[in-house]
Amino acid sequence: MSPFYLLLELNNVSAYRFLKLVSLEANNSVFIYDIICLGETYLYSSFQIDDPSLALNGYNLIRADHPHNVRRGGVCVFYKDTLPIKILNISQMSECLVLEVIYENKKCFIVSLYRSPNQTIDEFDSFLTKFEHLIDTIYSFDPHLIVLLGDFNAKLSSWYVEDNDTYEGRKIDEITSLYGLSQIISAPTHILPNSLSCIDLIFCNQPNLIKDSGVHSSLHENCHHQIIFAKFNFKVHIPPPYERHIWHYKKGNIDYVKNAINMFNWTQVLNNLDINKQVDMFNTTLLNIFKNFVPNEIITIDENDPPWITNLIKRKIALKNELYKCFIRNGKKNSDYECVLNAINELKHLIIASKSAYYTRLTDKLSNRKTHPKVYWSILKSLFSNKKTPKIPPVFVNGNTITDFKVKASTFNSYFSSQCSILASGSVLPESVPLCLSSFSSFSLNEADLLSLVRSLDINKSHGHDGVSIRKLKL
Repeated sequence: MSPFYLLLELNNVSAYRFLKLVSLEANNSVFIYDIICLGETYLYSSFQIDDPSLALNGYNLIRADHPHNVRRGGVCVFYKDTLPIKILNISQMSECLVLEVIYENKKCFIVSLYRSPNQTIDEFDSFLTKFEHLIDTIYSFDPHLIVLLGDFNAKLSSWYVEDNDTYEGRKIDEITSLYGLSQIISAPTHILPNSLSCIDLIFCNQPNLIKDSGVHSSLHENCHHQIIFAKFNFKVHIPPPYERHIWHYKKGNIDYVKNAINMFNWTQVLNNLDINKQVDMFNTTLLNIFKNFVPNEIITIDENDPPWITNLIKRKIALKNELYKCFIRNGKKNSDYECVLNAINELKHLIIASKSAYYTRLTDKLSNRKTHPKVYWSILKSLFSNKKTPKIPPVFVNGNTITDFKVKASTFNSYFSSQCSILASGSVLPESVPLCLSSFSSFSLNEADLLSLVRSLDINKSHGHDGVSIRKLKL
């Protein structure tokens, strides 16, 4: 598995209050961000940290709500539970989160913050003091990469040429320039009917490490803040997708399958083979027969995708972002932005409809008396359990942090196999003594016994590595 690059996103959610994270999940199924930073979250103490409405599968959540516990401001960060991340309490700012990512002994510091546009002069001066102290503290850790991102509510023409310089923009630029931090977003991130501005910013100390960066359109038509992102050459690993062979038995011609099995000369083919080759020949022949008469396909399973995500949704997300790029390229015309808003609105309704249809199908299965108990309880667990699918976190071995999944598996295998090594003590095992009075040296089975055993098997049980399922055997 090849490593992926560290991908960050900043999304201001003030206008749609998470939309139960549905839009965020859909967007993330396309881009698969490693770290998702959200601004103006409007969260307060009534939202518990384990609130299911704030859960994003495969990610951990940390929050920094408004200090006065009101529905205003605040930031939070979702980060992949497979990342080697440490949460640092080094910021004097209340609406600020600091994360440290370590890979191959290189330290990367991610800072997500929010600055209110309503600060007084004194409050802004205090912000600057704390902001500079935070950057100075991070540099004391000897970082390889520093990334600061957030809604700064400050403008500067050198960041976005159509902006007018503000006092806040000039002062923030003075501090970041002093510490060698470059601002990398150069497109409008806050779009109103009569104004465009760049106030959602990303600063970093090594712009040469940036593989890609830019602006994607908002996920909601009422949110004026756009999404900003950056992809850094700081390698991390994600769980690889896997393939699954799906058989559509209800669409297959079972009579043709049975005839093909009966017409095949099993005795002639298997007679002169040893037992291992007989098994291989039997499995190969049986699977070939089923492939000829039962529709089947190989699908790719990606654990990053919610179960209700469709290819159509992914295409609509790509279309939305392409329309936004056209809006920027064509001179930021209102008519072009109307197309962007229409695409956002269409995507929102498509996502809601897809998720609703998914849960309707689950409800139908639960209300169907023919649903297998195993399927029934699996659905209930997926609906009511707040626990995420467990993944192996980064492993620290001999001073090195291991994030690659194959290397982690190999490390565990080596460790556990080493626990079962034979001790060279020269000891001799005692003679085996039977524990019962009677024993048998052989046993026999007839065709009726075998058929009885096969017919008693549960078709909902998974098959072995040979690919021959119980359902195939029972046909």
